[in-house]
Amino acid sequence: MDDTAELIQQHKQALEEYQYWDAEIKRLLKGRKMRDLDVEDIDNYRQAAEKRDVAYNRMRRFERALLDDIPGASTGQFKPPADVS
Repeated sequence: MDDTAELIQQHKQALEEYQYWDAEIKRLLKGRKMRDLDVEDIDNYRQAAEKRDVAYNRMRRFERALLDDIPGASTGQFKPPADVS
């Protein structure tokens, strides 16, 4: 597997992990506010939020690595290749 394919796979794993923890947070809240949670739920929420944030940071790091080889991708000034037809 080449470097790009490996980065894409790692990004996908981080994205899936992020989505899992984000869904877990929504399940814990179930339409409630933080002040409505009991102590155990607050602890579970904090742990899930920390894991979600770690997954998000990994996801962004892989995105950055994938975009670094594309001139202008990080600045929004990406110019697609000229049409050669």
